[in-house]
Amino acid sequence: MLSYSIQKVGSNFDEVEPQGPIDLAGMLRAIDEFPWCEQLRDWNEEQEGPLPALVLESEADQRQLWITALGEGLGQDFQLQSVATQTRKGLFGKSRQDRNVLVFDVFGRSALNQLCALFCEREFDALDHEAQRLARQAEDDED
Repeated sequence: MLSYSIQKVGSNFDEVEPQGPIDLAGMLRAIDEFPWCEQLRDWNEEQEGPLPALVLESEADQRQLWITALGEGLGQDFQLQSVATQTRKGLFGKSRQDRNVLVFDVFGRSALNQLCALFCEREFDALDHEAQRLARQAEDDED
């Protein structure tokens, strides 16, 4: 089951507001309906804490996709964080949580929709591959 949460300006970095179960169509609607302009305006005034975000989560798979709108033309450019948590056996048999976070930018709503679809279909290998490609592309553009 997929669920989503929101993180608003003024929240702590680890504080999200659960919104309940969701599917791909619902998530795309949530992206459209989230008050990005208002939230980003508030963040620009405060300049403190996390940027507003929508968080798509598959608890069973220990995966999250954090989505934040960027730029002046809201709705086209986004910053995403793909989060994968794995439980590993540590020293003396104690388990520990390892979090792998990849941050990357997406330019274009169709690319965001594709990544959300991969997440909702639990195509995590394809999602990871595309996220790494986009992150490498951004690094190459900076050089």
